[in-house]
Amino acid sequence: MGLFKFFKQKQNIPNRQGYFNAGGDISPSFSNSDAYISSGWYHAVVFRIALGCAEVKWILEDRTTPDKPKIIYRHPILNTLKNVNPFQTSCEFIALNIIYWESVGESFWVINRNGLNEPAEYVLPYPQKMHVIPAQYFPYVKGYVYGEGENAIPFTTDEVIHFKYPNPSNQYRGLGQAQAININLSTEKNADKWQDQFFYNSARPDGIISFEYNLSDEQFDKLQRQWNQKYKGVSKAHQVALLEGNGKYTQIQNSVKDMDFANLKTKNRDVILGVFGMPQSVMGISENVNKANAEAGDYTFARWIVKPRLDWMVSKLNEQLIPKFKGSENLQLCYEEVVPETIDQKRELAESGMRAGYLTINEARKLRGLDALENGDVLLVPFNLLPTKPSDLSKPKPQIDLNPEQNPNAETESAKDLKRMKWDNFSKRTSQEELVFQNVFKNVFESQREEILTTFKETNHLPESLDDEKTAKKFEPVIELAYKDSFTSAV
Repeated sequence: MGLFKFFKQKQNIPNRQGYFNAGGDISPSFSNSDAYISSGWYHAVVFRIALGCAEVKWILEDRTTPDKPKIIYRHPILNTLKNVNPFQTSCEFIALNIIYWESVGESFWVINRNGLNEPAEYVLPYPQKMHVIPAQYFPYVKGYVYGEGENAIPFTTDEVIHFKYPNPSNQYRGLGQAQAININLSTEKNADKWQDQFFYNSARPDGIISFEYNLSDEQFDKLQRQWNQKYKGVSKAHQVALLEGNGKYTQIQNSVKDMDFANLKTKNRDVILGVFGMPQSVMGISENVNKANAEAGDYTFARWIVKPRLDWMVSKLNEQLIPKFKGSENLQLCYEEVVPETIDQKRELAESGMRAGYLTINEARKLRGLDALENGDVLLVPFNLLPTKPSDLSKPKPQIDLNPEQNPNAETESAKDLKRMKWDNFSKRTSQEELVFQNVFKNVFESQREEILTTFKETNHLPESLDDEKTAKKFEPVIELAYKDSFTSAV
């Protein structure tokens, strides 16, 4: 039976002929996913990572000119990544993909193609049902098989994209985080079960009833029935039993405090957080957390947890998905930056960039999340940064002898050289100032020219006057900088 016909008959999906479908009657019952289902802290950490990665915003660039990549806003690649299949949103798809990565160390994207033989949909099959078929020569892959026996479905390598974490024991399969801390997760699960049974019926007998003689079957059944009726259950736990005859009750109870589960669960929590490199503040743990390390935690989460996983995904898609689209030779997939900068970092970058002259006022304001100013697109170059010609560096500095006894004219020559040096510096600084003022005048007059031409085209008349106050404000930044530089030089 063919692949597509099998899924159409098996799941009875109307009008879906020719497609591998996400639905079905297959249950995700693999051991490593049990931790995600039953371990609270493991689930919380993995789900937080999945949510962070699911917020990815894809960007497609045309790198025909590598120095000036062009962003493409509409393309089938972006459409398929936004609408992965009719059963899942892109966020659900990426989140589940990450959950598979962390739980079993791998995931598979099965590609459904359209009439143009280009990818149209992506489906995530259960990883435990997918078999990797090695080729004759290691480590090449011949293909994939989904399922077992007569229901097995073969796939070619061109139909599947295999994402996986490195596995030193088996390079054909991935290795998830759950396998690395399997013992800790098992301890966590068993501790929770023990406590659950404790509240149901103390997790073990609180005591032992012993007799000096053997009970008959009737006596044993009667005693067991009466004991269960009077003392079994949460509401009847820890009561004192009254026994007839020669019965003797011995106390053997262990409390939850004796088991020290609080420290055990804290240790398991820290192991889980440590394996993933997850900051406590990101998980809502307020122990020893302040504003500074909370911001550091957000940075760590984005930089060392979310970003590397997105980088792995993008690298794989660029290598194995993008080439499946026609005319994609110069296309490259990337995503919007996910690493946030702290408020202090943005403020320092804005201020230093504006002072050094490589950021305009508007560019600095944009870094701080502020609106642009009308006259803020001019670079403010500090006047004390003077260019030095290479030839000036090669000239030997004049040697000045200040000893009047050996050279009677030394003081006069020294004064001349100092005056000459000061004049040269002053000339260079004023030339720089003049250049800045020329640029400002040029921008102002150009804007006035545009205003006059626009008015003439619209009214067929020249404007009666220009807004002098508005024009004057455009000179304020450079004048302020000139005053500041003059004051600094005078001091």
